[in-house]
Amino acid sequence: MTGVVRLADDTLALLLELAVYGAAVRFGLTRRAARPARWALALALPAAYVAVWALFGAPGATVPLHGVGRAVLDLVWFGSAAVLIRATGLRRTAVVFAAAYVLTTAVHLML
Repeated sequence: MTGVVRLADDTLALLLELAVYGAAVRFGLTRRAARPARWALALALPAAYVAVWALFGAPGATVPLHGVGRAVLDLVWFGSAAVLIRATGLRRTAVVFAAAYVLTTAVHLML
């Protein structure tokens, strides 16, 4: 049973990570600016998220964080995505996203 729960938790965590990138793209595309500026932001924001994740959060990160540092990274990473989702007018989606993050974090800590 633990294996099934771990697989479900890992799947949800992966989907949340992908949703972070989607939130960054959506935020960039929905800003009130000229089309080239929106596209630039829609490309730059996820690129910044990728860089931060590659440096600090990925399993093969250049500077892997552990303990409190990792907890702070996760809170900022997923929290900022919830803020971006909310800023695009999707209030309920932001709440569901945040709740899913809390759920997967709680399950991860229990396993």
